[in-house]
Amino acid sequence: MLRRTALALVPLAVVAGAAGCSRTPEAAPPDQALSTAKQRLDEASTVHVELTSQGVPKGKNGVTAAKGDGIVSATQPKFEGEVTATIQGNNGAVRIIAIGEKTWMSFFTEEYNPIDLSELGAPNPSGFFVPEKGLSRLLTETTGVSAGEAKRQGDTVLQTYTGTLPGAPVDDLLGLGDGKGTFQVTYGIDQASGELRTADISGPFWTGSTSTYTVKLSDYGKPVTIETPR
Repeated sequence: MLRRTALALVPLAVVAGAAGCSRTPEAAPPDQALSTAKQRLDEASTVHVELTSQGVPKGKNGVTAAKGDGIVSATQPKFEGEVTATIQGNNGAVRIIAIGEKTWMSFFTEEYNPIDLSELGAPNPSGFFVPEKGLSRLLTETTGVSAGEAKRQGDTVLQTYTGTLPGAPVDDLLGLGDGKGTFQVTYGIDQASGELRTADISGPFWTGSTSTYTVKLSDYGKPVTIETPR
């Protein structure tokens, strides 16, 4: 009887051992994690980005979503993809190519035409991909950072970090807010690679309301070609 009991406990010991081996690693210190994530993004040649929003007041001008590929560069950042925005109360999605300060738009046509996005009150999406000034700037501007829980997504474990962002970098990046408010941010950083994968930013993008913008990043270093439209 004792022998049978011992044998019956073997599978349980194996399962327990496997569970112990699959435990997620301890979170890196916040300053170290955000510094590494910034370095990974600044040194990436390319990255795929998806931007979504929640709680945007109806009819307010501004970008509400975007999806596309970016080329990271201090001198000639690039973006190609689809941007959804509300302009003068009208909401729509357009194709955008941005190379440095120049931008082109395709709206219900295969052709791209030059456009000045600043005249529409929209930011140049290539600005996301400028080292030190774009999306990675948010990581260094975040204060009061603390580690949260780790979340498993398939084979990837994202360690979360929460903190507070001043309004100025948010306004510079998205062209939203008055540059004076404060925003709550939660980052999801890949524990294995140290890469920033998600950023949830919540706060007063518009006076009197709280909205949330979520940025998802993937495909670091994947070959991407973005050329001037002909």
